[in-house]
Amino acid sequence: MEKGQRKDSDSNINLLDWASMHYKEEELQEVFLNMDKALQYLHNHNYCIAVFYPTHIEILHDQPEYIYFKDITEMPFDEAERASIIKQDIFRSALIQIGIYSNTLKYINPDFLKENFDNFAQFLPEDDRPYYRGVVQRGASIYLSEFAAEKGRRKLEELERELGDGASSEKGQARTLTSGHNIGIGPVTNDKINDQIYGLNRKNEAAFVSNVLSIMLLLATIFLFVVLGLIFL
Repeated sequence: MEKGQRKDSDSNINLLDWASMHYKEEELQEVFLNMDKALQYLHNHNYCIAVFYPTHIEILHDQPEYIYFKDITEMPFDEAERASIIKQDIFRSALIQIGIYSNTLKYINPDFLKENFDNFAQFLPEDDRPYYRGVVQRGASIYLSEFAAEKGRRKLEELERELGDGASSEKGQARTLTSGHNIGIGPVTNDKINDQIYGLNRKNEAAFVSNVLSIMLLLATIFLFVVLGLIFL
């Protein structure tokens, strides 16, 4: 099992303790959205969550953008297995979020949640209920950040229609800046922050360099044997 590279700080706190001190819906939405972005970052780098529980998820430096999953592991290469693991991670993330919103984390379980989702829905942010229903009851493999971006895009288009600025949302596409933000929507990813925490881009680059050097060494060895063979013919 491999772990990300956490920056130590006295202000680090696990998600369960953090949630016990932050009751506002907006605060929970923010940290859950950033948790989802960290999850997507890990999946994109071929990692998944080995232990998916709030005490194994930390908010670093008391900043909700810095989400650290303490226990991660590499995913298998088989595409079907990867898809199944990603779907499971997204479901477990939604279960934790619903458990925190409803203050039922100690008692909630997947089957009960699926069968009684409507009883939990009243505790969820109204705009996010369709997302959680889709993940829990329909098995959707959609990231919360993707849902939020699409929701923001639609709100932006509606606002522009009201303002008579339909040309700016031509073909239904949100305008994207090079900073990774959609106008009126917010940050699309936290990849720069997540790379500071987990360092997976740097790890991949190091692995690539190592592979290139290994190939060069192999070719040099083959060339040496060919030359020696020609000499002793």
